[in-house]
Amino acid sequence: MTKLFRTFALLLAGLFALSLIVGCGGDDDGDGDAPADAAFTSATPAGGEIAANGSITLNFDNDPGDVTVSPAGVVSGAGKSRTVAGPFTPGPLTLNVSWTNGGGSTTLNYTVTAPDTQEPTVTGGTVKDGDKDVDPEPLNTDGIEITFSEDVTGNIALQTEGGDDVGWLGKVEGTTGTLESVAGKEIGNETTYVIAGTVKDAAGNETKVSVTFVTKGKE
Repeated sequence: MTKLFRTFALLLAGLFALSLIVGCGGDDDGDGDAPADAAFTSATPAGGEIAANGSITLNFDNDPGDVTVSPAGVVSGAGKSRTVAGPFTPGPLTLNVSWTNGGGSTTLNYTVTAPDTQEPTVTGGTVKDGDKDVDPEPLNTDGIEITFSEDVTGNIALQTEGGDDVGWLGKVEGTTGTLESVAGKEIGNETTYVIAGTVKDAAGNETKVSVTFVTKGKE
């Protein structure tokens, strides 16, 4: 009985020592998982005028963690960028921004104007709505570009007249939307195509994009 008790006590002591070793190792792993410090890199817009119902995009070199702003603004987003949405009070605005990963802060200055209620529009591009006899070869080589009246975010895609995605790569950035051809997905002759999508400006005004064009017949 005494031998059994001694064996049990030694077993408990061994388990306790093992738990201490594992615990110390866990602390080391925790230090390695600490978030990297983040530094502010840019804002869009960086300053100047902003509509009372507009928004500001904040960019960082790493995930900034919790971001707070004052005296106004609602923060959303994840990763290396955050969006600060109004409403903002018309007049001068000094926006104080701070974040937890790295304990940084910065200040941005704006002049807040009346609310923006004007939706963005398509102002031009490689093809225009209603174009006919469009040569498909330059489009397959150089892609398609459309321009907007102001900076927008969103998406565009190249579709058939029936609404099927052709498979080109679409991107919207600033005032420009681009569609890049993909090998094996080239467009053909005597076919109706539609550039379709949805974009919105910083104030949230939304526009449905619909640009229809017809390629020319084979020569």
